[in-house]
Amino acid sequence: MNQTNHGEALSDQEVLKTLGSVTTIAMVGASADESKPSHQVFRYLTDAGYQVIPVNPRPDLTEILGHKVYPSLQSIDRPVDMVDVFRPSEELPEFARQAVEIGAGVFWGQIGVASDEAAQIAGNAGLQVVMDRCPKIELSRSILLRTQSSEGILRLTLNDQSRRNALSMDMLGLLRVALDRAASDPTVRVIVLAANGPAFCAGHDLKEMTRARQAADGGRSFFAETMTSCSGVMQAIVNNPKPVIAEVDGVATAAGCQLVASCDLAYASPAARLATPGVNIGLFCSTPMVALSRNVENKHAMEMLLTGDLIDAGQAAAIGLINRVVPAEELADYTTDIAGKVASKSSMTLETGKKAFYRQREMPLADAYEYTSNVMVDNMLRRDAEEGINAFIEKRAPHWSDQ
Repeated sequence: MNQTNHGEALSDQEVLKTLGSVTTIAMVGASADESKPSHQVFRYLTDAGYQVIPVNPRPDLTEILGHKVYPSLQSIDRPVDMVDVFRPSEELPEFARQAVEIGAGVFWGQIGVASDEAAQIAGNAGLQVVMDRCPKIELSRSILLRTQSSEGILRLTLNDQSRRNALSMDMLGLLRVALDRAASDPTVRVIVLAANGPAFCAGHDLKEMTRARQAADGGRSFFAETMTSCSGVMQAIVNNPKPVIAEVDGVATAAGCQLVASCDLAYASPAARLATPGVNIGLFCSTPMVALSRNVENKHAMEMLLTGDLIDAGQAAAIGLINRVVPAEELADYTTDIAGKVASKSSMTLETGKKAFYRQREMPLADAYEYTSNVMVDNMLRRDAEEGINAFIEKRAPHWSDQ
């Protein structure tokens, strides 16, 4: 049974993973009164990029923050991932039954809202159950922050500062969920990877990996799982149909450097330092080498890999590891401007081009030209190509359909 006892059986990171796995949240007891906690949580979750559906039976309440209010869970006309309840605990069992009925995957009771009966009803039906906790509070202390602008720019910010934003298994899991969600979300047009604190990303969590050595196999299975998860995240960036931009305002080492190299674009402040220092601790940066060697020339890559030395942002730009160095106080705005320019293009065209770019560079020259010629023909037949060419000829702005 996938159930918690008032949320106590789930760790903080498991709760965050639960929140990272949902997109649509039905909020029972949502209020239009700005002083009410339910209204404040509604606004926070909406601003964080969730699709929040207000549920309130009051006939005079038809809209909250521009969102249609539904009188009941059963009246909602689209799939719901999570039901979040702002009602007294004694009402929770009935809402648990309704959550099961509409096919929700998560049943959540707010702080002070808990019921063993409701947990059993939802848990027996296979729902993840969280009670006596607030998603706003959980997300505000998240190790991966998620915000999205009206232009479709999704900003994922590494926020595990106590571990220098290391790619722990928790961080890798959250990143993978966020990237996969963004890949299929039509409201996301561009992804920006940023970080809070002096370190962009310190690579793998070496303390976590050292603890794994206590296992009977000496840590082999955990090490294999970690490398598989990390490689999956890097490939989720490259294979993501949405362009991914790194915003680097600190140190990026080992798998953190790999993260930067895996992104489609990268901009950094003068505070950025990058390295693949595994050789210094007897652990060659073999997986970071894959992304690094596909971004810079062989001798530059080998110098970083063999010496383990940090390079500054200027050198990283000179060898092609990042696009440009930008003053720290201008970095976020600059990255956002670049992301905005990219987001203004046809998402169909961006997806076509990104996929073709990474495929053709692994091909022999003749094969690459044959492949990209076919891509161009198919692209020319798409609606947005016709619209874009007509707009250029007619000297007007194009109107993209993303098709």
